[in-house]
Amino acid sequence: MKVVLSTLNSKFIHSSLALRYLRAYGRTRGQAYDIVEYTINMPVLDIISDLTEHEADIVGFACYIWNIDMTLHVASLLKAVKPEIKIVLGGPEVSYTARRILESHDYIDFIVQGEGEEVFAELVARLDKKESPFKPEITGILGRQRIGETLEQPINYSANTQIEEAEITKIVGSETVAEVADLGTIPFPYDESDMVDLEHKIIYYESSRGCPFSCQYCLSGNANTVRFFPQERTFKELKWFVDHKVKQVKFVDRTFNCAKHHHLPLMQWMHDVATNTNFHLEMEPVLMGDEEVALLSSAPKGRMQIEVGVQSTNPATLQAIRRYNNWDHICKVIAPVIKAGRTHVHMDLIVGLPHEPYERFAQSFNDVFSLTPHALQIGFLKLLQGSGLERSNEFSYVYDPKAPYEVLSTHVMPYEDIRFLKHFEDVFERFYNSERLRTVFGYLGQRLIREKSSAFHYFEALTKAWLQQDLHQRKLNDRDQMAFLHVYFEKQGDVVSQELLEYDCLVSFGGKVRGDELGLPKQTKELLQAGEAFWREETLVRQYIPTYRFVEWRRIRQDYCEHTVSLETAHILGALDNQTLETYQKEGLSKVTLIIDVKQRQRPFVRPEVVAN
Repeated sequence: MKVVLSTLNSKFIHSSLALRYLRAYGRTRGQAYDIVEYTINMPVLDIISDLTEHEADIVGFACYIWNIDMTLHVASLLKAVKPEIKIVLGGPEVSYTARRILESHDYIDFIVQGEGEEVFAELVARLDKKESPFKPEITGILGRQRIGETLEQPINYSANTQIEEAEITKIVGSETVAEVADLGTIPFPYDESDMVDLEHKIIYYESSRGCPFSCQYCLSGNANTVRFFPQERTFKELKWFVDHKVKQVKFVDRTFNCAKHHHLPLMQWMHDVATNTNFHLEMEPVLMGDEEVALLSSAPKGRMQIEVGVQSTNPATLQAIRRYNNWDHICKVIAPVIKAGRTHVHMDLIVGLPHEPYERFAQSFNDVFSLTPHALQIGFLKLLQGSGLERSNEFSYVYDPKAPYEVLSTHVMPYEDIRFLKHFEDVFERFYNSERLRTVFGYLGQRLIREKSSAFHYFEALTKAWLQQDLHQRKLNDRDQMAFLHVYFEKQGDVVSQELLEYDCLVSFGGKVRGDELGLPKQTKELLQAGEAFWREETLVRQYIPTYRFVEWRRIRQDYCEHTVSLETAHILGALDNQTLETYQKEGLSKVTLIIDVKQRQRPFVRPEVVAN
């Protein structure tokens, strides 16, 4: 029996851990499954064409909010052209609505509810032996039993079938969400072939399943339990990734730090191992203590990055969603990690939660912004099928009934506010969260906090300026976006931000994004002549660039830019210390010319004045 496992990833760089777990467990039962992955950006008919080439007897799809509608479309066409294929769905998007899916989509044969390794393998074994998958029931398998059908002679459901599906089938089986009791029975999901196939993709991994919390917007805590993979095995598997020089291992544990006996030894191992691999962890800040802070604050830079879900700082909101944040504790454990600068910190907020109108969301934003995380992600509430909020009628939610079920209005936040916040999120993501503009927005963030100004209202004004120019309706390139910011800072009279933006443009785009509208005119021959005498003095240049050797002008101009800025900007960039700044100010200087390494191998420095011979 030929079995194909498939999913539609949201992007090419993503990969499916779930399918590889199914494949690995199937091998323990003597079963072989092929894995074929697509993306939601691929044409449906191309996917159908490829799937049919495999001549499968069973096709299983992993379903998530980003792919459920397209997956159902693919499944319906696949059934139409190959009615003999058994189609099986699994994944979080169908685990809690299995009956509803089967009732609405007559081309689906079975749904795996919950963790599928054991139950899917048993389903395949039964179908291979032409035995009933319902007698006895397989826990976690709900399916369609066709009246009058035998496994040897399936009913052909083509587009011309005249008999109504409801008249000849009934939905039977288990409606229990399955769990694997002993995670140690599931083999390591990756093999050598995956390291070739996934060379340019994100590698997902887990050391635990489940969540100890019961947040009402989420499905992970429905069972309110956590199970762990054997720790010694986890060490070996992480070493396998390191040995294979994997760029990033992204843990999908819903709360990585839920048990100190489990996560602290793993974090210590990540901290100590000699590798360039980055480990991405979802951390619950309320459960963090001195040990976690110490490890994250002293790890080699870039070794770990953490994602911290705050969602809201409003006590009424947190109570309604059954989330128990302690803001003072969050500040205590997160602030030193950010200050240490060793670990990238990503923090999350959600728009549309109960009891959080527009201005109260602004306060939550300002609270989190005050910690200056490297990224502050603004998400929009999605009423996941089967979640507590989706089952509740308390908060007058209006939302899109199709995946991803995004909220359009709430009992305290009208659609107009949510619509504006979508634009706000877009502008904030483009600029503040962009790694390309870390210098200017790092400066702005510190200034807003120092002046006790509302960061939310600063970015609100920036968003309004963006909308007034109808930029949300245009496809903008990098130059367009940088030019918008440059003009905005100019109108604000914010010279330092303008100059820091110019610096970010030089180092982020390798000196290639230039133009008068960015304050970065092209380096003409006349402009370059002023610094020529400096570059010819190799001994002098080596005081700033130890490895410098004059070879040719072209290479110098490719790697270095000369740019005139105010003294304050030069000081912020580290090109002037306090004493030199005071000296220049006393001498009446207002600007200096910096030499900027566009590859950031060393920090900017003030070009010394050299008299040409």
